[in-house]
Amino acid sequence: MSYILIALVITNVYKGFTVGFDQTLLYFGAPALCGLKAASLVSIDDKLAAASEKKLQTLNAELGKNGRGIINVKRCGSRTLFFLYDRKVLQLSLSGKKELAYLAAKNYPVRKGFNAILSELLKRLSFQESFPHEIGIFLGYPLEDVILFEKQKGEGCLYSGMWKVYGNVQESLGKMTLYRNCCMKCNRLFERGMKLTEISRDYNTIGELPESV
Repeated sequence: MSYILIALVITNVYKGFTVGFDQTLLYFGAPALCGLKAASLVSIDDKLAAASEKKLQTLNAELGKNGRGIINVKRCGSRTLFFLYDRKVLQLSLSGKKELAYLAAKNYPVRKGFNAILSELLKRLSFQESFPHEIGIFLGYPLEDVILFEKQKGEGCLYSGMWKVYGNVQESLGKMTLYRNCCMKCNRLFERGMKLTEISRDYNTIGELPESV
């Protein structure tokens, strides 16, 4: 099982209660929806996903105003995989010379631009049984960690958290803490009555929240 998949095998349960489509997306994908992370992958129960098709259209209509989106990628057993992304952050993550060279070596159509690269990833996610190693680049993980994870077959990392770290541990720990705090903050906002689209739009203007009100 890859380090990516470990983060995906989830249930729609939060604090002991079954939660809905919006809150599941927030709990596991808030950093991408709030512009802190290039993308996230979230796996949701098939029945909940199917019942939320119209809601997904509504969410995307609002999220798209800020360059964000949620893509239904494929079914995985009894679950549906969603790709959540911030277009601007994702483009930046893929724009480096080393990142583009890495993707070109993986047969991505880098000369055709961002849209072609993203389409190729989504195609691979849809038709391959396992996650492609390069998915880490799209999720905003450091290139060094992605390359060494594949080269060393997941062994010998310096730290294992949201992903396996082979390079700068302190920098990666800082990002993991940022992402984790974002998820917690977004769910507190949701529980206090804010909509997913409002949280996504206003996240950077909302101050720190007390644990209770």
